[in-house]
Amino acid sequence: MSCTLGNSYIVMAGDTLFLIAQQKLGDGNRWREIKKPDGTPYTDADASNLQVGQEMCIPNATFAPAVAGPTIMPYDEIQAENAAHNGMVIDGRNNRTYPGLANEAIERRAVKLDTVGQYVEFTVPRDANSIIVRYAIPDSADGTGLTTPIGLYINGEKQPDLILTSKYSWIYGTYPFNNNPGDIRPHHFYDEANRLTPQMSADDKVRIQVESNSTAPWYIIDLVDFEQVAPACVMPEGYLSLTADFGADPSGVQDSTTAFQNALDASSSQRRGLWIPPGEYKVSTWLQVRDSVTLKGAGIWYSKIHFVAQTGNNAGLMGPWNTGTSAQNVNFSDFAIWGEVTQRVDNDQLNGIGGAYSNSTFTNLWIEHSKCGMWLDGPFDKLTISNVRVRNQQADGINFHRQVTNSTVTQSFFRNTGDDALAMWNEGGGGFNTFSFNRVEIPVLANGIAIYGGESNVVTDNYVADQQAEGGGIHVGNRFPGSKPISGTTVIARNAIVRAGSQDHYNSWNFGTGALWFYALDADMTGVINVEDNQIIDSNYEAIHFIGSNVTNVTLNRNQIIGAGTYAMEIRCAGTMTISNTTATGLGHGAILNCRTDFAIADGGGNGDWITQTPVCPDPYPTPIYVSVESSELEQLSAVSTSK
Repeated sequence: MSCTLGNSYIVMAGDTLFLIAQQKLGDGNRWREIKKPDGTPYTDADASNLQVGQEMCIPNATFAPAVAGPTIMPYDEIQAENAAHNGMVIDGRNNRTYPGLANEAIERRAVKLDTVGQYVEFTVPRDANSIIVRYAIPDSADGTGLTTPIGLYINGEKQPDLILTSKYSWIYGTYPFNNNPGDIRPHHFYDEANRLTPQMSADDKVRIQVESNSTAPWYIIDLVDFEQVAPACVMPEGYLSLTADFGADPSGVQDSTTAFQNALDASSSQRRGLWIPPGEYKVSTWLQVRDSVTLKGAGIWYSKIHFVAQTGNNAGLMGPWNTGTSAQNVNFSDFAIWGEVTQRVDNDQLNGIGGAYSNSTFTNLWIEHSKCGMWLDGPFDKLTISNVRVRNQQADGINFHRQVTNSTVTQSFFRNTGDDALAMWNEGGGGFNTFSFNRVEIPVLANGIAIYGGESNVVTDNYVADQQAEGGGIHVGNRFPGSKPISGTTVIARNAIVRAGSQDHYNSWNFGTGALWFYALDADMTGVINVEDNQIIDSNYEAIHFIGSNVTNVTLNRNQIIGAGTYAMEIRCAGTMTISNTTATGLGHGAILNCRTDFAIADGGGNGDWITQTPVCPDPYPTPIYVSVESSELEQLSAVSTSK
């Protein structure tokens, strides 16, 4: 490389000076700062005549933090450790051994309160009229959970206590887990409490405090979400009413299953929308959804479907299931779905939404305490899911399973799922699906985002953080029965993966799993995979990981690795890859672990010195060392991800 000022960059197919400046300097209009190797600037004529393989010199050569996750955050997420408190900060940043109460906290820190009078006091960042508190309290001796109040104050004025419970948390044992406190490896410690509050303004104070009637031995406060909730919507003209027309009980006392099913059937047959007035509706089994149902509520804070079953195939809005057909033209919006699932049983259909839907939309939904938020079994085509919140699940957030095509999840929020937050399981085929602009936090098991086989799927512009066990932040795998191998062109681009990668107890691996990992388990992975413009930050083990039989046709370009507990890259399979313009800093044990002689790395240039370092193959596997990540990088990323 011949650059004397700045860092070398090698032009790739599709590059423009504007794009390179945007990715490397944070502003495409700064392209004139990029120089030729002889130090002269690029002219307009040069800019229109770039050649693949051409070298250029970029000043400072630093990346702007990825603008990853939803483009609009409806709430402000404020960490307890950054608020005023007189408790004790628990901190898992330097010991990320799974499981642990500190490690399952967002950003791996939280505040513990264990004495009457201890508190965390948050400063409201902007107008808000609601709070969501993420917390942990102990389990009961029999595993059914404790329930306890904790004090809530706004500007010093006592509010009704928040009621916290561990009924839906504290899982034990090995997969698929149980509620027996005598079993090994307790995990999935946290849950959330939500409340509409009096109107609050910026700089108001919200205090959560242990009171004399608080009966748990300790409380861990992780964060509070502050949100300005809009007023309840009104019924659109021409809609059927769940209460007025079908007699459903909005108090949640009487069972509304029959009324709700009759209303859905009428919506389908009459091609009329169905209105869910504000209230809570108790439902004791599946609600079957047929073609042309439009189901709309007054808003996710106002209209709630409460599925009360804990076992069997007895919960969820269910389209056609295992019939080979799909419901057409279904639209769900503006309501919440709450479940009562406390233990994962894989054969039970206890999901918020299930079945197959084509040419349909789900938007502005909130799903809690189900087995899965949505487990969607194809075949189906052209389903768009947007602006949904899926939290505190026993298993997956959303899974596209079996022959799903041309479907999308975007602008959505996932926290504390018990398995993959977002997955495409292409059993029997499927593809051309997209996960984009989503925010994933604390997938307790497996991955933040996973692609299991399939053709030409896309994962772009997502924020994935604090993944816990037996997976990584983003995963591409030829795995699981019946999955069609990766084919076409798979794109992983412009994502931010933060504090991800984990131990794998399920496979009994004695090494870490990468934050971004590729696994050729059931078949060689030969489809084209383009990995571009991602940031992989503060990885728990290695940043990038190849494992299995044979992985080929992977191209990495313009990525940035900022901190890794072990290595930038770990190779445990045969294969080939090309890497260009990908930098790596803050590595705990070095650049590359490679215990194979049959994996070839093509250096496309612009990577820096790390790619030329001699690979190592240590035995035993080293304990991660966490190098301090530049705070400015994480602060800028956090600001993008948590602000409106």
